[in-house]
Order: sequence, then structure tokens, then C-alpha cells
Amino acid sequence: MKYSYTLLLFILIIFISSCELINPDDDIPAHIQINSFEFNTKPMEGTDSMDIVDAWLYVDGEVIGAFEIPVIIPVLSAGKHQIEVDPGVLVNGIAATRSINPFFESYFENVDFVPGSTLAIQPTSGYIDNVIFPWNSRGEEDFEEGGISIDSINGTSTIIAKSDMDVYEGGYSGRIFLDKAHPDYAGQSTMEFVLPKSGAAVVMEIHIKNTEVPIAIGMFVNKPGTVINVNHLGITPGPHWKKIYVNFSELVSYYPTATSYRVTFKAELGSTLDSTNIFLDNIKIMHL
Repeated sequence: MKYSYTLLLFILIIFISSCELINPDDDIPAHIQINSFEFNTKPMEGTDSMDIVDAWLYVDGEVIGAFEIPVIIPVLSAGKHQIEVDPGVLVNGIAATRSINPFFESYFENVDFVPGSTLAIQPTSGYIDNVIFPWNSRGEEDFEEGGISIDSINGTSTIIAKSDMDVYEGGYSGRIFLDKAHPDYAGQSTMEFVLPKSGAAVVMEIHIKNTEVPIAIGMFVNKPGTVINVNHLGITPGPHWKKIYVNFSELVSYYPTATSYRVTFKAELGSTLDSTNIFLDNIKIMHL
């Protein structure tokens, strides 16, 4: 009798285990599909062409994670919830430094999750209120107007000129031509920017096409009685136009006694090339 009871118990355990394998007691996730962000700008905010590469997802205020888009994200929730999606970018154009852009609006939507189903959403964004765009009177240098808000620095062998040779958008870009007779370029913003310090966010957006030589971006830091030349970021060559989000926050805050700043651009031809072009477009700096 004891043997029969033990055998029955063993068979019962196997049966229960088999049922758990066939019908696992795990939650079935719902899914959110995000392919891209739609970005909209208002007058005096410049181009709406962004390079939003990540979606930072929250459900009812709890972080789910940051995901490279396009993506389908599993969510262990059912029923009605509020989602928040924040646009993420590559800081300084570096894949290892991904971050939410502090000047971009978050996207909110009330959704109804159904386990086993996929909900496709189209998040939208734009600049948050009260962002200041001080580059020029139009908010950005897009090379569409008569003058150019970038001056050559004394000693440079060439200039930046308005050109329709290779344009990101609109009719013109800024062209820097280097050859053996003009092997280096150094330029600066005509404006001296008064920027917030103490860790406040300061970002410059720019479209760049430099196919053969690097271009360096930095700042002249104006302090009482002196100017400090800071090389901040080198943009490596590549075959296509690229959008760069230059983070100036740390640089600006490092000089608490500075009175103003100018953005600088520098490039050299090098010894292996006979000539090359560098194109710039849609330059704007922003802060609150």
C-alpha cells in the first residue's frame, strides 16, 4: 500500500510538471512598435531635420528602457496605462554616449495594452518652451541669407563661402575648400554668446559633410584680460551628411568667470590629399 501511494505521488508530480511545461505560468507581454519620431519646429527654431536614434520608454512613470529605433518592445502590462517616450540622440556623434536630449519634448499617450498584441505608435516631439537660439537673428546659420555668421580667424589660408555644390537642405550650404595653396581653415562665430554655467545644458546642432579630413569644433572662451582657445570635439570623416549634437555644457561651466564664448571650426588638408571640401549646414546653439 505504501508502495502504491509513493508511485501515485510520483506520477502526480510528473503530471503537474508536464502541465507547467505545456502551459507556463508566465505573463504574456504586449508589445509597442516604434519606427521613428516626427519632429516639428516653430518659426525661429531652424531646421526640423533631426537624427533621433533611440526611444526611452516609461510606463506609468516607471522606466522600461532605452531602445534603438526602429524597435518592437515587450511590456509586461495589460489594460489602460500612460506611456512616455523620450527622444534620444548620440551625444557628440558617438555611439557610446546616448542620451535624452534635454531640449526635446517628451511624448505622452494613453494606451490599452492587450497581451500578445502589438501596438504601433508614432511619437512626436519638438523643442520645449523657452529654448533660446542665439546664433543669429534667425536662430541658425543655414546659409540661405546674404551674409554668413562665421568669420575667418587671422592667419587662416581660406574662408567659408556660400555654395550650392553640396547642400543638406534648402538652396545653399557653407563650403570650406582646402588645397595645397590653402591647406588650413580656422573660423569663428561672429556672435559672442553669453551662456549659462553651473552645469546648465548648452548644445549645438550642426549638419556636416567632411568626406576626407576631420574637422575640429571648439570655443574661444573670453575671460577678463584673456582669450582661451579650447579644442572640444573632432568630427571624423565619412561619406554622407551627418547630424551632430555637440554638448558644450561641461566646457562652458568649466570657466565660471568667462564673460562670453565663440564657437570655432578648424580643419587641415594634410599631406596626402591635393584638395578636399567640407560642407556645413543648419548650425544652431541652444540653452534655456
